Amino acid sequence: MPSKNRVLCIAYDAALLHTRQVILQDAGFAVTPALGFAEALELCKGDPKFDLILMGHVIPSKDKTALIGTLREHSCKAPVLSIRKRGDEPLPEAEFSVDAAEGPEALVKAVQRALAAGRFSFRLAI
Repeated sequence: MPSKNRVLCIAYDAALLHTRQVILQDAGFAVTPALGFAEALELCKGDPKFDLILMGHVIPSKDKTALIGTLREHSCKAPVLSIRKRGDEPLPEAEFSVDAAEGPEALVKAVQRALAAGRFSFRLAI
């Protein structure tokens, strides 16, 4: 079972956010949920020591890009795993990505791989 790595999970849909939180907590991760841009920013300002930032597939790419930039400005330097819709290209600003259609097991594996890889400067499509 993975160690209690701290994951900031950001989504625009409350049901998806809750589902991801449960899946990741069941896999052994400490998950802090954030519903939307403002909540994610407040959490990052308050405690920027997350090991990974997970962004849901419902968040538009332009919003993800803006949020990543803003979080980086506020000392939240954790790598980003972007969940993408089938057929979408990986987000250039995110260090890691996973296709939402691959399901919960793929999400957990992607989080594990992203955390294991640490903060390398290259991008991986997981």
